[in-house]
Amino acid sequence: MGADKFSIRGVAANLELAERFTIAVESWDVASNVFAIVSYGDHTGVGEVCPDARWGDSADSVLKEIAAVDLNGLASPFDLEGLSHLMPATAARCAVDIAMHDLAAKIASVSVAEMLGLGGRSIPETSVTVPIADLDVMVARARKLAAYPAMKLKVGFDGDVDAVRAIREVYDGRIRIDANEGWSADQAIERLDALAELDIELCEQPVPKGDYDGWSRVKERSSIPIFADEDAGTAEDVAKLAGRADGVNLKLRKAGGIRELVKGTVAARALGMGVMIGCDLESGIAATAGASAASLCDFVDLDGPLLLATDPYPGVRYDGARLSLPDAPGLGIEKAPE
Repeated sequence: MGADKFSIRGVAANLELAERFTIAVESWDVASNVFAIVSYGDHTGVGEVCPDARWGDSADSVLKEIAAVDLNGLASPFDLEGLSHLMPATAARCAVDIAMHDLAAKIASVSVAEMLGLGGRSIPETSVTVPIADLDVMVARARKLAAYPAMKLKVGFDGDVDAVRAIREVYDGRIRIDANEGWSADQAIERLDALAELDIELCEQPVPKGDYDGWSRVKERSSIPIFADEDAGTAEDVAKLAGRADGVNLKLRKAGGIRELVKGTVAARALGMGVMIGCDLESGIAATAGASAASLCDFVDLDGPLLLATDPYPGVRYDGARLSLPDAPGLGIEKAPE
């Protein structure tokens, strides 16, 4: 193994969505994702990220970062911590980090979950998402998803309280809402108070990113637990939210990969915060990576592949809201991007 060298390349691909996906600040018809392919000797690992323009990322910028990294600065394929010294916690590092975990686990002939010490642990059921749309469309989607035990409703728009109320009339499962920075602190306090009677499990990102005073004000006034999303990327970000948020939604893209996401969960636990693992508009590659660490979390929102017209790289299996990992080394992805 010592004589082998790393090679890496990036591949961009557009993944068509089953329907338009809209949140408080943006809409998508396709997901423009980037895949990292890392080889070492006879083994190859794959990773994925869905770049987010709000974080200054694009498919082109991620591809450039991947092309610039020299993985031969790592001690071995198992030097997963070393990647953080070669790349900052960016979307590009997320794709490479996932590929490195896939590669190392394949060399060790174990799954990524087993390599993380999480093999065989139960994964919480995933929620499914209702994006922003006309009220009748949102209610119709909620009816269609009524068999799922937990639903995430995108809010942060005029009339969102009425939309949640209408969906609660047709859905009796657990409702989580996500404002995606769509409210001011004053709006969040007012609307969460109006929603309190509807048995809302939690609310994500009720204030703009970086508004720490707003976080404190909303937490003090809201009976609904508030979880940070856009404000929670790395373990350092989690620490800044101590006492301001009830929990965090951690995502591989924001953390820069699996390694930092695990650190973020440890930080949140030490600070007495709840933990959700979230996703972007992604295929089975990124979703399987997330599912491999999901048993560390209280809440799971890994429905990315379900939002695609077709998942070109299936991995984690969905039986309704129940997730099961492939019984294979690495991520268990049979078809890799070319």
